[in-house]
Amino acid sequence: MQISNENYESKTPRRTGVSPVYCREQGKQDDYTDIPNVGQASRLSTKSWERHLPHFQISAGYYFITIVTHNRKSLLPFQKDYIFNALRFLDDKKYNLYAAVVLNDHAHVIINPIDTLSKIMHSIKSFTAHEMNKALNKRGKFWQDESMDKVIRNEREFIEKITYIVNNPIKAHLSQEYTDYKWLYVKDWVNDNK
Repeated sequence: MQISNENYESKTPRRTGVSPVYCREQGKQDDYTDIPNVGQASRLSTKSWERHLPHFQISAGYYFITIVTHNRKSLLPFQKDYIFNALRFLDDKKYNLYAAVVLNDHAHVIINPIDTLSKIMHSIKSFTAHEMNKALNKRGKFWQDESMDKVIRNEREFIEKITYIVNNPIKAHLSQEYTDYKWLYVKDWVNDNK
């Protein structure tokens, strides 16, 4: 059974709410100059960083974050356990965790950060990579360098992302029911046995 959010389907194109990015090489604006600035940039803090993707952290807010294994390598069940437990362990320490799912080659979380996003991602990725490599007697990359983080701007988006996380194991054919999937957590709802 999939959860539906049909009342929250958007008919408008998605917008980031952030002003267009300037390309370093050419000093020109990108192709998205027709997207209006909707005021999100004014809430951005001074904390920003960039590798290949730009990352911004607003002073207070919720984030939908995706991390992916290096070369999309499939995770074994014990690896999913390590990752899921690490995500749950950091709840109330580095962030408030609202939802998490670990799939075959990636994981999604919805958090409200207590620490900076860069420190949070470093904690999750370095600990789990170290544990996986140690367990498999290997060395090298475990995660892709980048993670995808998106600011959740309103309640509708929050519900959309929760629904996406809950339905993800079903759509990936990993479970028939969301309640049967071991590596799924939604605060005060699914696998919340604190």
